[in-house]
Amino acid sequence: MLLSTLNYNQPELTDNLVNQLRRDTSFPQHEIMVVDNGSTKELPKTTTHRVDQNTFFGGGLNIIMDYFLSTDHEHFVLFNNDLIFHGPRIIQNMMREVEESQFDLYSPSITNSGKDQCHWRQMWNWGTGTVREVEFIDFMCPIFSRRLVEEIRRYPDELYLGWGPDFYTGVVCSEKGYKVGVSDNISLTHLVSQTFKTGAIDIKESDFCRQADHNMHQYFYNSPNKDKFLELRQTYSTYSI
Repeated sequence: MLLSTLNYNQPELTDNLVNQLRRDTSFPQHEIMVVDNGSTKELPKTTTHRVDQNTFFGGGLNIIMDYFLSTDHEHFVLFNNDLIFHGPRIIQNMMREVEESQFDLYSPSITNSGKDQCHWRQMWNWGTGTVREVEFIDFMCPIFSRRLVEEIRRYPDELYLGWGPDFYTGVVCSEKGYKVGVSDNISLTHLVSQTFKTGAIDIKESDFCRQADHNMHQYFYNSPNKDKFLELRQTYSTYSI
């Protein structure tokens, strides 16, 4: 499997993520891809790839997918670099759940480090002891199958800021009948918005969110998938079991 992450001016967080992954005994069997996304400061020691300018989350995801398609890996996982977890067997356990139920898109459940939890309630741990089938996941630690990436190939340029590829992927999975799941057996902690909180980028978080939300809505409102986009937003902002 290809293990990937994006870095922008946060070398300590990115190196910490890779060090957590190294605790998994299967780590040497996988390829690690640490993409420095145009940092203006010190690079992570674990950097494997560099781009000259910040392509943001959506652009960086396209770079990773393009590389993945040039390899013979069957899956890739994109870790946010601000995730905290105990590493032993995490890769093995996630892949076991993916392979047992043949998920094309999968995520562990996510607990935010503050009192406010993920807006998309399907990402919470609902204590079922299962991998719950859902229609889309928030991209904090997604695992993609090769056939899903071959179907997507590249996310629209309008979604380069990173809001919308998750909905876009959910639409593709719905159209193709691909299985999507969130695990209640594996949970990761998300530190949330570290790029802004640590001053790694000279953009106000409110300004970024406003522009990213505008880009996402403009794209979907002008696409054949507007109704499905709105359905997913409504369903998973109020999700409960």
